[in-house]
Amino acid sequence: MERQLLKAIHCSIAQARDISWKVHTGGSAVVYTGPRERCEAVAMVLEDIGLVVKVSE
Repeated sequence: MERQLLKAIHCSIAQARDISWKVHTGGSAVVYTGPRERCEAVAMVLEDIGLVVKVSE
């Protein structure tokens, strides 16, 4: 998951690990906020590895 986060949101490895841990322990996490088009692009990258992704306003 961390590699996919790096690819999707261009974050640091520390940030990717933090998000991964939140998903692992809590079941979900806000990964990215921004324009809807960019959010949908991020979602597509994360869905590539089988994650369930929700884009909302």
